[in-house]
Amino acid sequence: MKTKKSVTSLALVLCLLMIISPAVAGDKAGEEINWQVISSGGTNGSSTSYQLNGTVAQTATGSGSSTDYGLNHGYWQDFGGEPSVCDCEPGNVNGDETINIFDITYTISYLYLNGPAPIPYELCNADPNKDCTCNIFDITYLISFLYLDGLPPCTCEEWTDECGALRK
Repeated sequence: MKTKKSVTSLALVLCLLMIISPAVAGDKAGEEINWQVISSGGTNGSSTSYQLNGTVAQTATGSGSSTDYGLNHGYWQDFGGEPSVCDCEPGNVNGDETINIFDITYTISYLYLNGPAPIPYELCNADPNKDCTCNIFDITYLISFLYLDGLPPCTCEEWTDECGALRK
């Protein structure tokens, strides 16, 4: 009986989300969602198909999973704008959050010695001059930046504007 109640509660929450979503997704850029929780409480629910822990809404966020799906719950405000998260750092080829000589040697190894791919994005991280390819010019660009007062690597946003979406 508890599982039936949990499934009913989950169905109710999903129906509410379908009703609210069109209203939120309209021309309301910049407005705030002024409610915090849509739920009947922070109870656990599960079946052979799912497991749900906690409230499915803000401010209580978390995750649930089963063999069929993974669920991260909570609401993140996005009124139709483009996502602003850009987690690539052109020039930081080895993914250690610092641009230095190790990035140059990592790129040489990748290009000419069959070394590992740049981290986390194969192309964006290894393309500081944003010409949308990884080649010897990126190595010379980093050398110029680090040792000859050359231009700094482009930003992630500049790279995606020039080269398109990030791909791992």
